[in-house]
Amino acid sequence: MSLFSREADAYSLTLSIDEAHVLINLVEQLLELLGEGDFQHHYDMNDPFAQLMAMQQEIAAPEDPVLKRLLPNAYADPEAADDFRRYTEPALRRNKQDGLRSIRAALTVLVDNDSAGVIEELDAQMWLKVINDLRLALSVRLEINADSFQLFENMPDEDPQKGIYAVYFWLGWLQESLLELLTQ
Repeated sequence: MSLFSREADAYSLTLSIDEAHVLINLVEQLLELLGEGDFQHHYDMNDPFAQLMAMQQEIAAPEDPVLKRLLPNAYADPEAADDFRRYTEPALRRNKQDGLRSIRAALTVLVDNDSAGVIEELDAQMWLKVINDLRLALSVRLEINADSFQLFENMPDEDPQKGIYAVYFWLGWLQESLLELLTQ
């Protein structure tokens, strides 16, 4: 069973091979979804002038409900929201993609070794952000609400949705366990 642990200021995660595969699958699906649109530039993004040159004139609010949740409007006013999105969304998408790619790389090492293993000295804050994004994405798709756990508990084992709900609640447990370590 998965377990975050901490020794001094070093965090690690123990996962089974099956858990690693589940996380890789979720990470890749979210990477695919966040890849919507062209947010890759060939500019030196550390250069403020290059950032201005690379800035797109307009970035529309996403249509997909998951992206709406992960990349919400900052303002109720559509014009202000669109203007803010133009300045912030490319970097926000890149940051989310970078975290997802980093976690996928760490998980791939476990899978390539074809056994349960430990991811050592992980970036706890990045893992927390990625797990949160994965949970948000699943919560939108599953339409999670206050009654969802009871619904899950009452589902027959043969229900194909039961496994997806189980993954959602497992991610919540992972997130909570990491939060507890971070706040100690």
